[in-house]
Amino acid sequence: MDSWVQELSRGESESLEFKRSTASIREAVQTLCAFANQGGGVLYFGVADDGSLVGQEVSDDTLRNLANAVKLNTDPKLYPQIRKVEIGGKTCIRLTVEQSPLKPHTAYGRAYLRVGTSTQQLSQDQYRQMIQQQSNGYGFDALLCRDARLSDIDESAVHAFLEAANAVRDLNQNLYLPVDQVLEKLDLVKNGAITNAAVLLFATDPRRFFRGCYEIKAAIFPSDSGYDTMLNAHEFAGNLLSQVARVLEFLVLSLQKSYSKGDVQGVERLEFPMSMLREALVNMIAHRDFRVGVKSTIELRPSSLLFYNPAELFAPTITLESLKRHHASRPGNRLIARVLYLMGFFENWGGGTLKIIEEARNAASVDPEFGFRDGMFSLVIHRRRSLGV
Repeated sequence: MDSWVQELSRGESESLEFKRSTASIREAVQTLCAFANQGGGVLYFGVADDGSLVGQEVSDDTLRNLANAVKLNTDPKLYPQIRKVEIGGKTCIRLTVEQSPLKPHTAYGRAYLRVGTSTQQLSQDQYRQMIQQQSNGYGFDALLCRDARLSDIDESAVHAFLEAANAVRDLNQNLYLPVDQVLEKLDLVKNGAITNAAVLLFATDPRRFFRGCYEIKAAIFPSDSGYDTMLNAHEFAGNLLSQVARVLEFLVLSLQKSYSKGDVQGVERLEFPMSMLREALVNMIAHRDFRVGVKSTIELRPSSLLFYNPAELFAPTITLESLKRHHASRPGNRLIARVLYLMGFFENWGGGTLKIIEEARNAASVDPEFGFRDGMFSLVIHRRRSLGV
């Protein structure tokens, strides 16, 4: 509650908007659209323009109707986080929207941006520029996989996606939807044809269609240099969603752990937070260039953890320096990135590298290193000197 009071005390801004009541739903949807097209933001119902609390009646139907109003009147559809909050004895509604990789979004057929404390419609030139930026990516995941059929898709993987997206992002989709309808909603099927993204994410056996360009290799090495000796090595195939789970399991089993006694039971701590490992792994998948026949690799050495994959930076928008601050998101594989986002594998578009920097610094007191050379991107996360493999 204190954090909400502090948030309100800052007043309206490019990322914060107040509405007295849900009677202003149209303007609110436009503002949420502007947040998604920019750096994300928070909108309150039940708060006057000057930040004073007025409150409003809130029922489950109120929250459900808000979610539907945002979803039905935005394109691509937005799914804000919506919650009822009690502040200073008043009931308010807090909606959060993150910066979207699918921008430009429109509300009621028009695109918006925040300028100071106001929500303004984009000009034609601004809209065209954002469309051009949106297309930055390899485009490989959106291409049709000519030999793939719906029968190649693992239905259980699609339904597992729906369960996760409904729980994490309030996707609000029927778990019993036919697989083809789910894939169409995700733009993974076009006129009955299967995209590369659908095969990579959900196929029972992607190796039938992609050889040597999508697997992840992971190995433990006893020294900080050389490749002749490996203590443990795995190559992860299967669809991308299964790779995420299996690679994370490999890292959890391979990294150092510490234990501390508690009043009831001991507490186990992993060398690096799971959230950081997941962020690094998912970034590697979402940004890798699947057109290049080189496998992504993870190397665990006594002094470092290396993530290494073929990719492009999309300069000048994305540079190695921009990765060290909040930046626009340019996933090389937009369709794949969207599915990973909807499943909750990462939180903030353009903020993932900041999470990695912060948590790597907390874990080892050393900043990670980002590198790019000859079409290969690298992330080196340093380990504490006292740790060994």
